[in-house]
Amino acid sequence: MITTLFLILAIITTLSIYIKTKKIKTLSQHQGIRLYNQAFLFFAISYILQFLTSTSSLTIAKLSILQALTSPIQTYLFVVAALYLSASLFWKNKTKNQSQLHIIALLVVILNNFTEILTLTLITIYTYSTIVAYTNYQTKKSTFSQLYLIAIFLLVLANLSSIFYNLYSSYSMTITAFSIFLYGTLKTIPN
Repeated sequence: MITTLFLILAIITTLSIYIKTKKIKTLSQHQGIRLYNQAFLFFAISYILQFLTSTSSLTIAKLSILQALTSPIQTYLFVVAALYLSASLFWKNKTKNQSQLHIIALLVVILNNFTEILTLTLITIYTYSTIVAYTNYQTKKSTFSQLYLIAIFLLVLANLSSIFYNLYSSYSMTITAFSIFLYGTLKTIPN
């Protein structure tokens, strides 16, 4: 029940950010906005897939097969979303090839089959993003850069708490981080 509620809230917040930034993404040449927009699309797709898998009424055998098939896709989507979110901090006006981000995500999917490295990978990406966001905040001091820093740091804590504590604390921190991203997006982008 709590997981289902978390997934619904995650879908709503990530889709809201994606929809709100979609219009400005098409008007702007700013690569960071495009990556930010696409990051939340990848998050939304991953959470939708997770929701559909967790709420399906299949037999245990069929559900196990479905989860085995969707787990690598979800891993890929989470890693690509995290990488796009991180890249949105430093890829400003240059159009760069994002294929290396997809290659990294595919490598994580392959390695995740042998070891459980997804959480460690996300912690690493979000920690790096926190450092870059802090540097950006020191130079810009804008409201959005401050909110971005807080939200990305919460994602680090959410992934750490999924290792050391229960998933519910991770869920609440993730939803709080996405809500902060949504608030920053709504505050920054005019109607």
